[in-house]
Amino acid sequence: MKITIGYLLLSLVFALSHDVLAADLHRIWESRCEECHGHAGDFARKYLGVEDGKLVGRHPVRDVRQFLEHHYPPGGEVGRVYAMLLAQVSNAPRFRESCGQCHGRAADFVRESLVLQDGVLTGRDSGQSAAKFLPGHRGLDPEDAAFFNSLFERVASETGVAQ
Repeated sequence: MKITIGYLLLSLVFALSHDVLAADLHRIWESRCEECHGHAGDFARKYLGVEDGKLVGRHPVRDVRQFLEHHYPPGGEVGRVYAMLLAQVSNAPRFRESCGQCHGRAADFVRESLVLQDGVLTGRDSGQSAAKFLPGHRGLDPEDAAFFNSLFERVASETGVAQ
């Protein structure tokens, strides 16, 4: 079997893109689900619910985890996609409503603007921790700042920023 440089490069690109997708749940959703189902948060809030702490859907297979296992996410990511959808259905779209006009989608904002430094989510440009920056930003009170910091930490783990 003759292996060409093109074949090796193609294999390397596929392996790298698979690793990036596997680390970023939002990219998985965007590449495999969004075309039919739209934004993950909108989908979760419209079509899913929570009963006894578990996601349920309107689909004939009400067990969302079982449905995901037979749908598109890579096998090792089913539990993480499930947790992402559970978090989204459990929270109002506050980032979009309060921040989206300036900052776009939460996942894009976190990928582009935040970095994990010594275990602390930090502004990529400012070097200031998000937890210290948020109180007072655009009039956020401490409770709202804590909510958004928690949201950023969750999204950072979902996108691979905090891994």
